Amino acid sequence: MKIDFIRHGPTKHAKTSFVTGWLDIPLTREGIEQVKNAVSEISSDYSQIYCSDLIRCKQTAEIINQKLNLPIKYDARLRERSFGSLAGKSWEEIGLDLKELDKNQKYDYRPFGGESVEDVKKRLFACIDDIRRNKKDGEALVIAHGGIIRLLHNILKGEVHERIHNSSVHEFEFPDIK
Repeated sequence: MKIDFIRHGPTKHAKTSFVTGWLDIPLTREGIEQVKNAVSEISSDYSQIYCSDLIRCKQTAEIINQKLNLPIKYDARLRERSFGSLAGKSWEEIGLDLKELDKNQKYDYRPFGGESVEDVKKRLFACIDDIRRNKKDGEALVIAHGGIIRLLHNILKGEVHERIHNSSVHEFEFPDIK
């Protein structure tokens, strides 16, 4: 089963180097416009929309759904990874080389009250399994976060992406569940 993932539009943290994680930050006006412009590039072949329950993804899904007119299923398992006490701080302020570890999906933020890569994988793939089990005719669209999409590229395609652009579409193939 093919599942397309779209990263939410830009937030105020997108132009800075702040760690966002589970902070519930809305899209900027520029972010809203970027998503509106991206809608024309989005297929109409979707039969279901799944979305992180954080506001930046909800806003992105609502804009996209003006074209698709489908029910949206919000799911906390699609959230960006939790950075614990690092959320809201700049990489510079953190003062550790965690950004390099993050790029290669080898992070373990449990000492900071966040999630390890294994924590994120477990909840993400449980959600994907549910999406596959509930498959309808047509394709599934998921609105999620850059870290989630980077993780999927790393696990499924063996690719390391330093940056996932806002409002970008990424296609992943998952085997059907019978």
